Amino acid sequence: KVIQLDVPDAVLEERICGRWIHKDSGRSYHVKFAPPKSLKEGETPSAENMKDDETGEALYQRADDTSEALKARLEGYHKQTVPILEHYTTAVETVNGDRPQGAIWDEVAKVLSIGTPSRPSTAGSSRSVKLLPGQGLDKVFDNAETTPAMRTLRRSLAFGRNILILFGPPGAGKGTIAPKIVSGLGIPQLSTGDMLRAAVKAGTEVGKQADEVMKSGGLVSDEIVVGIIKDRIKEEDCAKGFILDGFPRTVPQAEMLDKCLFETGEMVSKVIQLDVPDAVLEERICGRWIHKDSGRSYHVKFAPPKSLPAGAGPCEANMRDDATGEALYQRADDTAEALEERLRTYHEQTVPILNHYSSVTNHLDASGGRDEVMHVVMAALGLQARKVLVLFGPPGAGKGTVAPVLVESLGIPQLSTGDMLRAAVGAGTELGRQAEDLMKNGQLVPDELVCGVVRDRIQEADCDKGFILDGFPRSVAQAEMLDATLAETGEKVSKVIQLDVPDAVLEERICGRWMHKAAGRSYHVK
Repeated sequence: KVIQLDVPDAVLEERICGRWIHKDSGRSYHVKFAPPKSLKEGETPSAENMKDDETGEALYQRADDTSEALKARLEGYHKQTVPILEHYTTAVETVNGDRPQGAIWDEVAKVLSIGTPSRPSTAGSSRSVKLLPGQGLDKVFDNAETTPAMRTLRRSLAFGRNILILFGPPGAGKGTIAPKIVSGLGIPQLSTGDMLRAAVKAGTEVGKQADEVMKSGGLVSDEIVVGIIKDRIKEEDCAKGFILDGFPRTVPQAEMLDKCLFETGEMVSKVIQLDVPDAVLEERICGRWIHKDSGRSYHVKFAPPKSLPAGAGPCEANMRDDATGEALYQRADDTAEALEERLRTYHEQTVPILNHYSSVTNHLDASGGRDEVMHVVMAALGLQARKVLVLFGPPGAGKGTVAPVLVESLGIPQLSTGDMLRAAVGAGTELGRQAEDLMKNGQLVPDELVCGVVRDRIQEADCDKGFILDGFPRSVAQAEMLDATLAETGEKVSKVIQLDVPDAVLEERICGRWMHKAAGRSYHVK
């Protein structure tokens, strides 16, 4: 974006030519917007009546703060800037700067697509804020009169912290995803339970209040919980932001959280809601079995113990811990009946909160596999760092020389369809077996199967940073299937490298090659 603040020259003249400055301190005044006490109403400003409020010393005007000098400055500005704006014409956004600062920042926030979710109303939130000469933006942003958009802009331009809320029903995978977010963003995950216990143990004022309530068998009030959060997010590890897990649970709690953050000019940056159909959650949760002493977890479908015969129904007799052989058990609330009630409660509590934060809520499909869901979440948080390259070049273009350099420089693997197909066949994967049957019968492997092999391969650990596709796609249909596959995880091809070489040069390179059959050593006549 290129943001052009548009202000009529006459307004600029009034702003600039009314400035007076105290030489030693740099304090700035304005005859209209911020006059010194020495200037009486109706008087014409002069060195005699323009005095510094603190020292009583005479103020002065800069030599270029006159109408004549300003005219030349504006002519130079327009002459220089108009061609630049024309150069960036598709990215230019013109904002009317001849308005109160609050209105200007509201429009800038809109231009930058910065949302302003629900927040507590304040008496000064709709008032304009004067940006006086010499007054920095930090002064404006810290002013109690700033509008919600101004505070949002402050956060979005990295003056504030990354404040996330993570929601997901039981079995959605929060326990797996949260540590990845913590690692990716470098901010802590905060749960109300952990914060309460830490505050009680530390003997803080709110911790003592919570301890007394819990000892008497009462429920800790929202005010105490928010007080504990307020203390916790002041700690050093929250300097860049934090992830709230398990809070807020109600709209009143959300409103209290907003008010708490508003005190420091902050707001919730993003809400991540992991969406999973209830039927998928039931399969995930009701198939869980646990080893009591170690806490090791198994699943009848996704991670069965060795003791469960293929096709057998799970029971205490055949659900045994792999390490000890001891019986596994199911938690009392890991049944279809208990889960139904848990999900009903979750939806009743969560939907109103998601509506409250609708402008910053991201609904993410978490019904897929772990790696697929992880990619979707990382992409939503701007952490999708995988480089997806496609390398093209005719025979003799030098792909065999270029590719290893890319692999070493970027730290990502080069993937060829031939190698991936052979690996899938060798590993005996489902797709590998299908490909092998086709190849044995002399048939071509269809695009769908090739794309499936690519999909499986790029989920492996060595592709976490990205990968280079060599020899794929070979048709627009394959390219479209690749795009669809990447889109499932919020990704797309980052860059396509085409090695261009004239045909005459390729002929010279290729037709001059001679090789040693046994060793594979290569020579060239030229």
